[in-house]
Amino acid sequence: MKEKLKELAGALLGYSVVAIVILAVIAVIAVVGGSIMSFFGFEYESLGSIILFFIIVMIVGFPLEILSSALPAVFAELGRCTEKQAVVLYVLMDTLFTAVSMAAADYFMDSVSASDLSILVISFLFSLTSIKDFREKLGKDR
Repeated sequence: MKEKLKELAGALLGYSVVAIVILAVIAVIAVVGGSIMSFFGFEYESLGSIILFFIIVMIVGFPLEILSSALPAVFAELGRCTEKQAVVLYVLMDTLFTAVSMAAADYFMDSVSASDLSILVISFLFSLTSIKDFREKLGKDR
């Protein structure tokens, strides 16, 4: 009985540490993203509302993120476009889908107010930061 309790406590502690690390990473991304967006008209009530905004954007945008990386990779694999064209298509799709996710989160959250320009700027910056990962995915698929 004590061993099972120790196992459960160890698992609970491990999952808690992982959850705290993930939340800390999201918080840093949210604060940096919110700071950049504030230059372009993003307003918020509290730090918690920024973090919640980015968590919602991540959850809503996850299926769209998969689509934005898979579709250009499939086109490149089928020979419908070059690798450079696939990267450009990826950036366009990722920017658009992230912007749609942010606009949806902004619409339903009263504690934040994001201008269209702030959404587009941060969406574009997020897509630029993930180009390297997309190129690596293209290289592995070929």
